[in-house]
Amino acid sequence: MSRSFKSAKTALKDTNSIADSLSETIRNDFKKNITGLDDALNQRMTEAEKAILESSKAREAMVAGIGSMKKAVEKAQRKFSKNNNLEELRNTMVEVYTDINRLKLANEKISSDISLVLHPNMSAVEAVERFASDLQRFAGTWERIARDIDQSITDLCDDQTPSELIDLENYISNQGFDKLVGDLVNFESE
Repeated sequence: MSRSFKSAKTALKDTNSIADSLSETIRNDFKKNITGLDDALNQRMTEAEKAILESSKAREAMVAGIGSMKKAVEKAQRKFSKNNNLEELRNTMVEVYTDINRLKLANEKISSDISLVLHPNMSAVEAVERFASDLQRFAGTWERIARDIDQSITDLCDDQTPSELIDLENYISNQGFDKLVGDLVNFESE
C-alpha cells in the first residue's frame, strides 16, 4: 500500500507529536516522583537530626550530672570517715539514688526517641524503593506509548513494490513487449 507524500508527512507529524508527548510525560513523572523522594528524605533527615541532637545534649547533661553525683558521694564518704554521721551519709545516698532514678527515666526517653529514628515510619531505603517502584510502574506506560510510536513508524514504512509498477510490467509482458528487450529484462530483475 503506497502513501502519498502529504499523507506520510501528516502521519509523521502525528507520530512526532506522540514522541514529544512521551518525553513530556516522562519528564513530569520524574519531576513528581523526585519531589516525593526529596520530601521523604528531608522528613527523615529532619526527624533524625532533631532526635540525635536532643539526645546528644541530654547525654552530655547526664554525664555532667553523674560526675557531680560521684563527687557528692566521695565527699559524703570522706565526711563520714571523719564524723561517722550515718544519717548524713544516708541522706546524701537517698539524694544520689533519686537523681540516678531521674537520669534512668531521662535515658529511657532518649532511647525511645532514638528508637523512633532507628525504626522510622519510612526509612531512606524505603523511600528510594518506593521511588524505584513508582518509576517501574510508570515505565510500563512509557513503553506502551513507545510501542505505539514504533508501530506508527512501521505502518508508515512501505517497502513493497508499488502495485502500479507490477501492473505496468504485467501489461508489458501481456502485450509481448518484454520480448523486444530480451535478456536485459531478466538480468536487471535478478
